[in-house]
Amino acid sequence: MNPEDIRKEVPARLPAQPFNIDLKRVLFRSIRYWHVFLIALSVALAVAYFNTRYAVRIYPITASILIKEKEETSEGRLLYSNSLVNGFRNYLNELYLIKSYPIIQRTVEDLNFGIAFYNEGNVLTTEIYHPQIRTTIIKNGGDHRFYLKLIDSVKYQLLEEFEGAKPKVFSLGDTVTFNRLTFVFTHDQNAEGFIPINQQVIFTYSDPSYLTGSYVAGLQVSWAEEGAGVMNLSINGSNPAKELDFLNGLIRQYQQYDLEKKNLVATRTIEFINEQLTNISDSLQQAERQLERFKNENLLTDASSEAKRLYEKIGVIETQRAELSVKESYYTYLKKYLTNEEKLDKVILPSSVGISDPILFSLVSKMVDLQLSIKTYSGLDNPLINENKRRISELRTDILESVRNQQSADKLKDDFITGQLLVFEKQLNRLPLAERKLISIQRNYALLENVYIFLLQKRTEAGISRASTTTDISIVNPPMLAGGPISPKPMINYLAAIALGLGLPTLLFVLLELFNSKVQSKEDVEKVTTIPFTGGVGHKSGENNLEVLTSPKTSIAESFRALRSNLNYFLGQRDQAVIMITSSISGEGKTFTTLNLASVISLSGKKVLIVGADMRKPKLFSDFRLVNDVGLSTYLAGITDFETIVQKTSYLGIDLVSGGSVPPNPAELLLTEKMSDFLKEAKKRYDFIIIDTPPLAIVSDAFSLAEFADHTLFVIRQNYTPISLLRTLEDSYRLGKLKNVSIVLNDIHVSGPGYGYGYGYGFGYGYVKSNKRYGQGYYSE
Repeated sequence: MNPEDIRKEVPARLPAQPFNIDLKRVLFRSIRYWHVFLIALSVALAVAYFNTRYAVRIYPITASILIKEKEETSEGRLLYSNSLVNGFRNYLNELYLIKSYPIIQRTVEDLNFGIAFYNEGNVLTTEIYHPQIRTTIIKNGGDHRFYLKLIDSVKYQLLEEFEGAKPKVFSLGDTVTFNRLTFVFTHDQNAEGFIPINQQVIFTYSDPSYLTGSYVAGLQVSWAEEGAGVMNLSINGSNPAKELDFLNGLIRQYQQYDLEKKNLVATRTIEFINEQLTNISDSLQQAERQLERFKNENLLTDASSEAKRLYEKIGVIETQRAELSVKESYYTYLKKYLTNEEKLDKVILPSSVGISDPILFSLVSKMVDLQLSIKTYSGLDNPLINENKRRISELRTDILESVRNQQSADKLKDDFITGQLLVFEKQLNRLPLAERKLISIQRNYALLENVYIFLLQKRTEAGISRASTTTDISIVNPPMLAGGPISPKPMINYLAAIALGLGLPTLLFVLLELFNSKVQSKEDVEKVTTIPFTGGVGHKSGENNLEVLTSPKTSIAESFRALRSNLNYFLGQRDQAVIMITSSISGEGKTFTTLNLASVISLSGKKVLIVGADMRKPKLFSDFRLVNDVGLSTYLAGITDFETIVQKTSYLGIDLVSGGSVPPNPAELLLTEKMSDFLKEAKKRYDFIIIDTPPLAIVSDAFSLAEFADHTLFVIRQNYTPISLLRTLEDSYRLGKLKNVSIVLNDIHVSGPGYGYGYGYGFGYGYVKSNKRYGQGYYSE
């Protein structure tokens, strides 16, 4: 059969496909290296065990509080509150308020959380919460850490944390300065923890402001449900008793903050009124003494009925003027406060001094609320801060404008009152001089007295309001431990360990497959080239290249017998053929394949000539223990004749023509007519001529010899030959540079899914599971 016709009959394969992951090969590799999974799984389970055994237990602590919708009305609030404005609570702020830095820092400081004692173990260091030693910090010099040991019930020892430090002994109750920290240790009768005698523990002091951040981050706050006034609090920690105390302390501080916020206006009002009363009290005493002195000097104990009538009329008007005077004092105070003060949440509300204008009251109240929000959000990354500052700036302008309007209205009232006074003063001028002076002194005294009484009344109202205030925060569910530890979770740890122990090796094998650019199997060859696949050769463990001749019953010998059978498919019924063996790069097994293919053909009764066409690195002669004095290079150069270069081997039916001495121009020698003459002479004497050539990717000698070959075997090596070189071979095959070529996969370590040259292909007797007959030979799939 003509080789060209046979080539045409080979089914055309699909175009070369991109190299993808072979999952079956990954699976087979995973099964083969099962011990890797065992080691990874053992390590992962060991890590999970130690994590579960020695990790710090974390416990959940929860609580619930109720926030009333609005302030409840009491008798005191009815006397003092402005009925035009109701104080509703903005629920959107409550989640931020209870998690604010000021409230949580006050809680941490109140509970003395900056001080801690730790029991240092071999693996874990655990906190001794609330031990029998109470610590009072007198002077702080930053963060501190040192060792403490109780010697007995009175003495204790301190030791700094550096090599060579000497311990110092002190007594409980002494004021001690140690490591830049001044403090006093005393007995605590209500201790919950215990420090054993003569056991060294760690003492630490941290600035409460540093601890505040961790509690702000760890505290979880949410509404019980939409529209409800119940807020759920939760925090996780390693010490349940400490976290219970924290939530209790936080709720107390939140209630205290609510009371302080409510009482702030009343407190500031009382302070303002006290200042006014102090000033008026002196003037009132002076006016009283003046009135008494005048009566004594003029022996005038009482005025006439007309004078009394005019005095009463004027007294009513003076009372009105007193109220206007108090308002003007407040306006002056408010303008000065808005101009000079930055803490605008401490401003006195206008209703506190009897100003009932709803617009001014609403503006000042909004400004106070916004300033409180800014203080609450301090320390938090909240976009509302800048927005509130902008709104406060606008409110300042609006308040000052409202004050000017109120002053203008009060000016009209004052002008009207002044006009009425002028009328009564004209009538007073008709009275005797002594009575006129008495009425004038009494008017001044009455004015001061009315102002004084008015302020006393307002102070009383503010005091009643402050005394009757109650918090809107009440406890629904007190802080409690919500179940067992949430961390570590043994089941999750062990499941994660199993997943990692199995997943990481699998990922490793997938990555090895993904990034492996070497040929692994027949399937890899078929993905990138349409060149026929002839067969495969197993891994050779020894140094002997003549495997077929020295060990004819091995699996490698059987693979070469299968390869000889498969060549019949390409060579047909020929009794004589030239077979060229080449590869892409060095080290792929050309020489090994050449020697053993020649050996297996010779065992079938054929005369075989092995030709070492690799004249650059001749080495075939060494396996037969022959010499390389003469060879193909000397024949092509015309130095020796054919009979001289042919060497007989010690094996029947095998002769050798070595490469000979290395010539300066091996490629040019192969292109001469002498090469054609050499093959013609060889064909007269031998049945099969097997030519070993240099690698294609290095030199072009094989292309020069390809025209003389009836068939070319291209040798590739498992996990050695780059797949990219197969693509180059495919290009040469399609361009016709290589004809009648097939591929042999050499050095197969594993015969299984994804390896070797296919499923079911084996070596040796009894290993071939399926053979299809083509012509007079066999082609194993």
